[in-house]
Amino acid sequence: MKRKLLPGIIGGFIGLVVGVFGGGYLGLIVGGTFLGGLEIYKHTGFEGYELAAYVGAIIGALVVTVLGAKLALRITDKTGKKM
Repeated sequence: MKRKLLPGIIGGFIGLVVGVFGGGYLGLIVGGTFLGGLEIYKHTGFEGYELAAYVGAIIGALVVTVLGAKLALRITDKTGKKM
């Protein structure tokens, strides 16, 4: 049981880091493309692209953390069976 815990934690941490940067980048692109012309600043205090980057980073971190942990556990199970 201890053997499966560490790869899941490491995979989740790597997924978190990749998700924050990847989601923030995609949010910045989407925000700059579609939300840049809207006047969101008057209502929220944030520019459209800035708000999209923050939301994209949060969503990316949540999704890719789970995927990273699952992928790490799958890889551990496959390599454990061969030995």
